[in-house]
Amino acid sequence: MNHLVENVDHVQLPVQDIPQAVEWYNKVLGLEVTTVYDHAAWLKFNSGPVLMLHRSTKNERTFWLAEDEFPMPSFMFITRQIERLRDTLQDNEVHIRQYEDHGFGWVIKFVDPFGNELGAYQPKDQPS
Repeated sequence: MNHLVENVDHVQLPVQDIPQAVEWYNKVLGLEVTTVYDHAAWLKFNSGPVLMLHRSTKNERTFWLAEDEFPMPSFMFITRQIERLRDTLQDNEVHIRQYEDHGFGWVIKFVDPFGNELGAYQPKDQPS
């Protein structure tokens, strides 16, 4: 099949303060900082698309609401260390909305300092 698009290159999140956001995503989630400008920054995961933090003074954030009005992340990270991620989020006083077994794996949903709804999961076939 001839796809018109090939894959996800990067994901963008709005933040109000680039230096603060770069520090948080590096310290709390362990992303590698590759490029920083006053209006944007790029951070790398172990694999997959990069994360672009884009400065927005509009107080914008990413999320959508499920049918039960629960705020949902626009995308999910994958982890092999869900318990360590939960502990790190708690140690950094990050608001955790959900941490539970969803059958296919453990899921954690949390909010970054800028109000972006984020989530991660660890598939059942991956040990902690």
